[in-house]
Amino acid sequence: MKRRSFFSKALAGSAITLSSNALANPNASVEKSFPSIHNSGLMETIISVPGLQKNTTILQVSDSHISCDNESDAPYTQYSERMNKAYRQIKHYQTGELTTTTENFKEIIQRGVKEKVDLVALTGDIVNYPSATAINFVTSVMQSSGLPYMYTAGNHDWHYEGMKGPADALRKEWCEKTLKPLYKGNYLYSSQILNGLNIVLVDNSTYQVNEEQLDFFMTQKKRPEPMVLMVHIPLYMPSMPMCCGHPEWGAAVDKNYVIERRERWPEKGNSPSTVAFVKQVMNAKNIVGVFAGHWHQYRSINNATIQQHLTLPALNGSHRLIKLQGMV
Repeated sequence: MKRRSFFSKALAGSAITLSSNALANPNASVEKSFPSIHNSGLMETIISVPGLQKNTTILQVSDSHISCDNESDAPYTQYSERMNKAYRQIKHYQTGELTTTTENFKEIIQRGVKEKVDLVALTGDIVNYPSATAINFVTSVMQSSGLPYMYTAGNHDWHYEGMKGPADALRKEWCEKTLKPLYKGNYLYSSQILNGLNIVLVDNSTYQVNEEQLDFFMTQKKRPEPMVLMVHIPLYMPSMPMCCGHPEWGAAVDKNYVIERRERWPEKGNSPSTVAFVKQVMNAKNIVGVFAGHWHQYRSINNATIQQHLTLPALNGSHRLIKLQGMV
């Protein structure tokens, strides 16, 4: 299918949303406000941002769930067996033909090359578990593409099922041990100024955000540039099912800890820093869009001042082109 035809169909039935930032009194706060207009469809989101001097395109890739082990990964078979079998052969979203997650990942990145995107945002669950072979594959594809990229982990990226220990400790261990080549700095958060935009990634792959991450976000929130915020797990908005900051999150609703062979979510529920983070995101005036994955479905959700977009899974070739353009 020709690209122009494809994107026309992807945008069919899309919603155009004027963020209620547009209604905000610019004198009500010292924070700078960026009243943005969103036009979003299945795989493309166009955001008009006041004062943006240069059009910018970001390719968001989430939930590619790659497994490609070799003999060097054999010592971890007892932890990887279930997820290694997941998504071995799937139907391509566009052609319906059987394909693999590795071929689809390469195809998506090549589309980014053809579109001459300014940045690739890898927003978690890029691999099924922290296999060194899979990470080598991903880094090789990205380096060969020549495209700049940022990465934040998903709940599968660092998780070997059945490996003992709390989530925070296991994430730290495997982010430093095998996922490290994908990072440009701190694995918990990162930011980059791109064409006048502040691109911010925060790791919420445990469903929680700690004090250090909250402090980082508050620093970014004070910056003068319009912010694009990217996470793996969607941020709670009223009426949403289980996600980061959901008021019912905790042991009572944790239905997957047995099959995923991990520690159960805590009885006490969300940490104060997680609640504060979601609250601070939702009242931010300089955020022009929040982008997440994890759910393997397309959603575009508005919570008064914030528009959040969820991308389809890259495992079947899906992705999201985020086009930010100036607005008078």
